[in-house]
Amino acid sequence: MPNRPKASRTASSIAEGRHAAAPDMRSLAFSVAVCAMLIGSPAAVWAQSSVQLYGELDAGVAYTSNVGGHSQYRLTSGTIDGSYWGLQGSEDLGGGARAIFRLERGLSVATGEGLNDHPMYVGIGTDTLGTVTFGSQYDSIHDYFQTFTLTGNTGGTAFAHVLDNDNANNSFLASNSVKYTSANYGGFSFGGLYAFSNEAGAFSDNRAYSVGANYSIGSFNAGAAYLHNNGRGNTTIGAYDSLTLPGSGNTVFNANVQRQNTFGIGMSYELGEFTLSGAFSRAINSGVTDADTGDAMPSLALNNYEINGIYKLTPAIQLSGMYVYTSGGGAHWHEGALQVDYLLSKRTDVYLESIYQRASSGAPAIINTNDPSSGRNQLMLSTGIRHRF
Repeated sequence: MPNRPKASRTASSIAEGRHAAAPDMRSLAFSVAVCAMLIGSPAAVWAQSSVQLYGELDAGVAYTSNVGGHSQYRLTSGTIDGSYWGLQGSEDLGGGARAIFRLERGLSVATGEGLNDHPMYVGIGTDTLGTVTFGSQYDSIHDYFQTFTLTGNTGGTAFAHVLDNDNANNSFLASNSVKYTSANYGGFSFGGLYAFSNEAGAFSDNRAYSVGANYSIGSFNAGAAYLHNNGRGNTTIGAYDSLTLPGSGNTVFNANVQRQNTFGIGMSYELGEFTLSGAFSRAINSGVTDADTGDAMPSLALNNYEINGIYKLTPAIQLSGMYVYTSGGGAHWHEGALQVDYLLSKRTDVYLESIYQRASSGAPAIINTNDPSSGRNQLMLSTGIRHRF
């Protein structure tokens, strides 16, 4: 209650003023003029700044087959988008420059748990030179590649590639990062990010960097990105937390990963109300060790080939679908998904989606957000409601 003491002091001052001598008319007129100036001046300054509270809540129910050999029914918190709230704003600094900030915090609608998986940054930029920001941020895979995948577009979280191996679903953000985003030059834009390890005497241990570019002309859009991270989880204050690929026994997974090099390229074309997209990514995991024994394992490269389409059937109904083929480590996965989204209003929609994945013999099926299956097949059916504010 920080305002309460201030209010009490103001009341006391007013009470004392009742016993003071009454001011003359000239003093009263001067006081009124000063008050008018004090009230008007902040309004002029505030008009040059803006702060916005925003967010999204996504919750529903889902059925998943073959989770530890059993069917699973659960309340979900975001099979499309993770729920979150945020503050963002800007201040006009004059000369075409502006200061910006963004502060987000994730949460689980199902449990109320807070999730630290959203960006936080502050920076400065112009319309002609671009923007520089500092904080915990999305990398270039998000900025220049993600939108060509369905997980990075209308599909959302459950539509990610196996284990989100290329980070197209933003499973991790870069801490301690400095990021540059260019202005748009005739449809061409580019950017890059560097995330410090913050470790004395270990500059390159648990650091990351990424670059990317995008080009858009008319109905055609294309982008490419590269992400490198090294020494994941070796320090608690570095760019990324540790990464473990889940699994058991002699499957292709069950491994800790030290280094990753991820490449992604995609393109899309709009045909009236239909948008067709294609994407390819390759995630190379090296410095791999067995999660149980610590023994060294061969490097694991995963390739993802995706084609997807989005069709606006009516202003209120949108249909989306994808097919993804992932290969690597002597295994492969086929994944298909469909989604129907219905707008109840500009801020609220309901959705129904299905995802089916089939792995090669000996590899687990792993639909994102779920535990690995006990076999090579897994099906997920979910429905939910989203509200944006």
